[in-house]
Amino acid sequence: MKLEVIQSPTEKLVESLRSRIRALNRANWPEVERQPLAVALHDERGELLAGASGSSFGHWLHLDWLWVDEALRGKGWGKQILEEFERQGKQRGCRWCLLDTLEFQARPFYEEHGYQAVWEQQQYPLTGCRAYMTKSL
Repeated sequence: MKLEVIQSPTEKLVESLRSRIRALNRANWPEVERQPLAVALHDERGELLAGASGSSFGHWLHLDWLWVDEALRGKGWGKQILEEFERQGKQRGCRWCLLDTLEFQARPFYEEHGYQAVWEQQQYPLTGCRAYMTKSL
């Protein structure tokens, strides 16, 4: 046996580790698949103006990204997109939504819409704060 430190691991190594963890999870959890989900707002030319993406996974809806073009901020589009994303999650059987946001991003926005911080990662990545937030759907 040889223990080795790899500063730039190959995708093959990373995927091998990922697949072995997923195999362990499948052996110990009920059969549940991650289902991608997105809500998008486009202009008449097809340009993306705002949207959200994430996935549903069992009882959990994961919001990975929510973005609104600067020209549309403060006009209710973020709220509409978030509400539609949550509505779609509820239709899939999700009971809760999980997201994370940085201190300079949208924490007050999410708090206004019922999200509560359940954990904060301080000094992220050096001096900031990353909040993990949940909401009952």
